[in-house]
Amino acid sequence: MAISLTHFNRIINITLYDAEGKTARIECPKRGRKPAIEMNGSFTTDSYLPAFNVTVKNLYLNMTSRLWSTIELEAGYEGCVIPIKGQILSMYQESPGPEGTTVIQCIQGEAKSWLDATIRGDFPANTNLYKILTSFKSSLGIKRLKASKVAAFTIPTQYQHDGSARDGLKKLEKMFEDKKLCIFVRNDELCAICLGDDDCIRVHKLEYISAPPQENTGGSDGTYYTTVTAPWDPKIQKGDKLQIPTRVYVRNYNLVGNISGTQNIQVTALSFHFSTTGKANSMTIQGFLV
Repeated sequence: MAISLTHFNRIINITLYDAEGKTARIECPKRGRKPAIEMNGSFTTDSYLPAFNVTVKNLYLNMTSRLWSTIELEAGYEGCVIPIKGQILSMYQESPGPEGTTVIQCIQGEAKSWLDATIRGDFPANTNLYKILTSFKSSLGIKRLKASKVAAFTIPTQYQHDGSARDGLKKLEKMFEDKKLCIFVRNDELCAICLGDDDCIRVHKLEYISAPPQENTGGSDGTYYTTVTAPWDPKIQKGDKLQIPTRVYVRNYNLVGNISGTQNIQVTALSFHFSTTGKANSMTIQGFLV
């Protein structure tokens, strides 16, 4: 996402739904005074489910907050607005009265019941990983499975689990630790990828950074990790690959060092803070160099 004048016009439109399909909408005008709305959270967590909060000042609706169940957002910048759907975990007023603040706690997608979900499985060694994930997808109520490149993997030993879905998927990941298998939920999909591969991966070019990248010396497997801070790009999520051209480092910080051409980073974690008014507009990305 390249930064231009239009990207300083920040937008968050909100539509709330109840169980019967009734709606309430808060919309940012393209010009003029905007409602004060903030978003923050993480779309890439070890708990597999992307979670975020939406904070609205002076929100007054004609229905009790507990009746709203689903949220749809259009968030980003003029000319680059991304739809984000989620389920509402809780909605409460943090500071009532004048300048009242309402907080909406959400998870992305339609997997609210997945938070406390359990899975059960007993599969012998050499069972196809895709078969196991398909079974779990159905029991979790998730609509789609993306795992084309790992479809041929077979588990090296017997797999048994009866309990938390999070623990069960973590156990599967550890069976393929040498391949950097990563299993997570994204937009109503159960995704299984090997970090470093291009399977199921979307590629984004990052044209602006707001702080110099921080690199560590790498893990025991020789992988080098980095942290990048930039204005929030709502398209970027876990597993995606970022391409940062050398000119971005030169233009912003005169940093060249060992970087040549384009630096490629695969996202393993991302947190963000974004608002329609005020100064909040940032994301912190952690990933490894590929």
